[in-house]
Amino acid sequence: MGRERARPRQYFYFCFALLISVAGCSLQDGSRQRELSDGVTKGNNLLAQNDFDGALKTFYEVWSVARNKPPADLAMYNMGLIYAHPQNPQRDLQKAVYCFDQTIQNSPTSPLAEQARVWIAVLRDFENAHEELEKSRQELEISKQEAERNRLAIEKTKQEIERSRVELEKSRQEIERTKQMIEKSKQIDIEIDQKRRERGR
Repeated sequence: MGRERARPRQYFYFCFALLISVAGCSLQDGSRQRELSDGVTKGNNLLAQNDFDGALKTFYEVWSVARNKPPADLAMYNMGLIYAHPQNPQRDLQKAVYCFDQTIQNSPTSPLAEQARVWIAVLRDFENAHEELEKSRQELEISKQEAERNRLAIEKTKQEIERSRVELEKSRQEIERTKQMIEKSKQIDIEIDQKRRERGR
């Protein structure tokens, strides 16, 4: 009979211990959720102040604690926003795409997953446009170099033409002098012939 009384008591203690354990876990979960929520708020405030490093560190801490449970998706998504932010001196679009991709992979049912897909598409379009712009810039630079080479070649040709013109002018003057000398020589020959004739008379 003593044993029969002890069993309900043991059962009562077991249930009481289980209830305390569940309540303790519940309190721990509530405390953890408050910490995570405070972390997200702190990260958002830092981001609003353009403290990108501080915000990134805070969201990373939230993500590390939450892992695959909310607000891990929000923390990872916000890390993507920080890496994509145009005013962030440490801006890194590849890391931003990675964070958005992780948001989708780890939290596919999150409302942020679709926004992350949009961001990935926008950033990839931006990267493609940037690559095209860079390619055009390089082609323009090659064209400018080619134009400069052509300008130098034209300048050289003009100088050669000018040298040829000067040489031609010198040759023309030389020919003119030679003609004058021949003319003088002829004149002298005529005068010598006249004098000979005059003497022969």
